[in-house]
Amino acid sequence: MTTLSDLAARITLHAKLLDEHLQSNNLPTPSFSIDAPPDFPNPDKDPRVEAARVALIEDTQTLRNLALGPGQVVRQVGWSIIDLSTQHTLLTLHIPSLIPLTPTGIPYTTLSTLTHLPPQTLKLLLRQSATAGLFHEPSPNHIAHTASSAVLVRDGPLGDWFAHHLEEVFPAALKLAMVVGGSKGVVTESKMEGEGGGKKGMGNSAFSLAFGIEDGFWDFLERNPDRQRRFLGAMEAVGGDGGHSLRFVVEGFQWGSVGEGEGEGKGEGKGVVVDVGGSAGFLSATLAQTYPKLHFIVQDYAHTVESGRSQLPPSLQDRVSFMAHDFFTPQPVSADVYLLRHVCHNWSDGDAARILGNIVPAMKEGSRIVLVEVVVVEPGVVGGVQERYMRNVDVNMFQMLNTQERGVEDWERVVKQADARLEVKGINQPEGSWDSIIEIGFE
Repeated sequence: MTTLSDLAARITLHAKLLDEHLQSNNLPTPSFSIDAPPDFPNPDKDPRVEAARVALIEDTQTLRNLALGPGQVVRQVGWSIIDLSTQHTLLTLHIPSLIPLTPTGIPYTTLSTLTHLPPQTLKLLLRQSATAGLFHEPSPNHIAHTASSAVLVRDGPLGDWFAHHLEEVFPAALKLAMVVGGSKGVVTESKMEGEGGGKKGMGNSAFSLAFGIEDGFWDFLERNPDRQRRFLGAMEAVGGDGGHSLRFVVEGFQWGSVGEGEGEGKGEGKGVVVDVGGSAGFLSATLAQTYPKLHFIVQDYAHTVESGRSQLPPSLQDRVSFMAHDFFTPQPVSADVYLLRHVCHNWSDGDAARILGNIVPAMKEGSRIVLVEVVVVEPGVVGGVQERYMRNVDVNMFQMLNTQERGVEDWERVVKQADARLEVKGINQPEGSWDSIIEIGFE
């Protein structure tokens, strides 16, 4: 049986390894200062360092929970709702952006003048936030940013992600019990595996119930362009998360051999990649920078691809193009690879099969469909940090979109439902990645 001392000893061991890594590479020591790096310093992505960091997190969480005791763990979970309600209030009133990014911060009285809120109300909200590591009081009656609150102001996509969770995910979460309990229709196994209800199926979600709409999340975004823009930023932030880093997609598939043929082009990756549901094209742009002979076509809503086109660096404009396309209609482009990152998990099995099936007629011999998705596993297979993330995402897909994440057998079933000639050729989960790369082709 692991004792508290055993855990503390392991924590010391991992902490020492991380300190040695920082010192030997002349990297900054982690701190709460507003000038601290947004992520733990590991620029070379050393897997030994990442393993020690994750082990440190897991052991400290275990030690904390044991020291709290079962009852206090329950209370901590219950109190977490206050963290969300406080942050939602601060966000709605634009308070974080009114606090200067300086070590001394701002007096509560000055912030009161800017917000027209009583100083005592500001103290109530910001002092609660400080207990979660967001904001602190550097001197009496002054409030300032910590590293974590500062990054929300500085990092636009991460700020979008945070705001999306507070303003869309949080309200949906409060209606999940009604959906699961049958008040609004629950996603059953038969619905997940059926022919697919498209956007209509999303009308039974906790999100739809929370916002009083008959359709689903995607239609809601179409009607609310500001929220849609923010959601696109949030998805960019997902790519910046260590476990979802785009580098895993760049390095986890043999892009250099895409489109290889006889003669001059062989092995030089001169093929065509269609980025289906590719948003504003940030993944295609990243791949294009690494593989200079590949050509990319990014497909999404008309206004989304137009936004991507306007942001594309001039150096990539001859190899990355944009096309308005609905993936529930036949694919118009014959390509070597059809890339879908975090697309099919948004839809029921039947709808995911329809999306893949619409690609099949455009495929040629040797074409591949490449999915970048979370592949869920049984409890205990992965570490605690990754498992908690995976389970959080699974529930979130349920409450927002009336779907769920999938395991290996689930993906194989969807592929066969799309077209009996297709098969999963391989599933690769790069070390350190929370996503897997699923390669699909003809038998």
